Amino acid sequence: MNNKILILISIVLLTGCIRIDTGKKESKAECFKGIITKIYQDDKQHYMYTFEIHTPNQVIIENAEIWSKSWSYAQVGDSIIKPTDTLMIIIKKNDSTEREFFYKF
Repeated sequence: MNNKILILISIVLLTGCIRIDTGKKESKAECFKGIITKIYQDDKQHYMYTFEIHTPNQVIIENAEIWSKSWSYAQVGDSIIKPTDTLMIIIKKNDSTEREFFYKF
């Protein structure tokens, strides 16, 4: 049994292939409001679309793929809001249009 655990840990450390998903409960409790400063495919996370978000207090790296098709709508400079106690984000364009995207996992 100990050998199996050591092999699993070795694989994780060598490949970085396990993504720890905090799950719906933690995502629902999370909240932020900021500006999207970068949209990219993260080569360390299987090329998943990712947002870099600047808030007044921090920089947040958010997996955009959990918000169905949000990366294809969003542009650098858009506002992004994740209200507390929801499973959605709101992306607002500079022309005041906005769209909601819902948690898909």
